Amino acid sequence: MEPVIHKVRRAEDQTLLVDFVAQRLSVSKRAAKGILDQRNVSINGKRVWMARHALNVGDEVRILVPPTRTRAGNRDKIAILYRDGDYVIANKPSGVLACGKGSLETILQKQLRKPALQAVHRLDRDTSGCLMFAFSEEAKATMIGCFRAKAITKVYHAIVHDHMRRGTRRISKPLGGQTAVSNVRILDTGRHASHVSVSIETGRTHQIRIHLASVRHPVVGDRKYAGGVRLDNSLAKIPRQMLHAYALRFNHPSSGKPIHAKAPFPPDFQDCLKAFKLT
Repeated sequence: MEPVIHKVRRAEDQTLLVDFVAQRLSVSKRAAKGILDQRNVSINGKRVWMARHALNVGDEVRILVPPTRTRAGNRDKIAILYRDGDYVIANKPSGVLACGKGSLETILQKQLRKPALQAVHRLDRDTSGCLMFAFSEEAKATMIGCFRAKAITKVYHAIVHDHMRRGTRRISKPLGGQTAVSNVRILDTGRHASHVSVSIETGRTHQIRIHLASVRHPVVGDRKYAGGVRLDNSLAKIPRQMLHAYALRFNHPSSGKPIHAKAPFPPDFQDCLKAFKLT
């Protein structure tokens, strides 16, 4: 997706950023504020999300316009990675919420004709990959217990900024006053980016994104936690954070059978790997 690039004209000197975005995109100020909140605007190569930031003549404003979100009924069918009588693991596309109005939960309720289906855990809107749902309240409660007992292995893949030395590293940094641990393995590395896998021992909100940013290797495309990274042409075109929930592994709570679900990399993740010449 190409960013929309605008130069600030003399007549627009000292225009507030939110007004500039609204005017140039012909959208409401509320919609413009939403674009800013998603960290989709940069000025002279630096991300800026303050609505009242005053622009100067000659500033180059790049606006990455989010894709239009389609209604649930118009989406392609969601890929199912695993299903039994209690649970289903779906391959969540980026750009869709895990639960709530217009979410993957409601899409699957209709697709599978299971109105009682509920998400067991969550992924960020722009994170793709394995997401588990339960067909009943009882099954959901049982699996939530498994998550809390750390009986489920969750593995993510991410493309991060800059070169990382090969090997593994353990990031232990509390979040919100709670313990948070991420184990990072470097799979491939280049001059400008690295491909890593991350297994998490805890599931705090935005844990992986915050932990990777804390060691100065934020996730490529992350417009919230990579605010200090200068956006060149290639980075400005990346529409979302390159974070993918690759695998879920656990023993089924009823049968004890080992379950291993994998979600293949989506096209945008594969394209990003190719762009940085990573495997």
